[in-house]
Amino acid sequence: MADMSAFFTDNTLSLALREKTKSIHDRTDHKIMSMGIFSSLDGYRIFLLSQYVFLRDMTNIYENEMLRNLLPDLETRNRFPWVEADMRDLGLAAPMAHRGNVIPFNPSVAVGWLYVAEGSKLGANILSKMAMSLGLTESFGARHLAPAPEGRGLSWKTFKAAIDSADLDRAMCVSAAEEAFARFSSCLDQMAALNSEEIFSASQNERVSL
Repeated sequence: MADMSAFFTDNTLSLALREKTKSIHDRTDHKIMSMGIFSSLDGYRIFLLSQYVFLRDMTNIYENEMLRNLLPDLETRNRFPWVEADMRDLGLAAPMAHRGNVIPFNPSVAVGWLYVAEGSKLGANILSKMAMSLGLTESFGARHLAPAPEGRGLSWKTFKAAIDSADLDRAMCVSAAEEAFARFSSCLDQMAALNSEEIFSASQNERVSL
């Protein structure tokens, strides 16, 4: 515990999050690639539905007034509306919107989840190019993978500067970030369990219960 406290004391929150979640981050990236998510439109639909479920449960975080004091542009960072637009482009109906108590609200917990969601926008630079090979673009089907107006790099630097200057429980942030990575991995598993016929049925306005 002493070593952990020293680590948090000697490093910024964003660096601590990067180092302490590296293992689960790498495993999540490997899962996406090993599943062949971007090798076909069916695979991409699995990814898009997973994004829907993951970001759906984060909506309240992006709308939280307290967190807007930390990140004034927080609400505009929310990609959930673009995920919904991408789903409409591809004729996918939303999975049944059962909201579990996935994220008990606490500023430190919220920032841990935000770290995962905001950080994934950097990797979206590569994913966006892979989506293009499937005939998708940043204005059709892959809107949520587009960069922020100010660019991916500046958006990420602004986010890191904000959380590094905030008074947060760093251990709690790391734990929440690990939970967020695990949650997205679980979303991928749930969506991959649906076969192509079930996904097609969902696109015909039937509902998939999660």
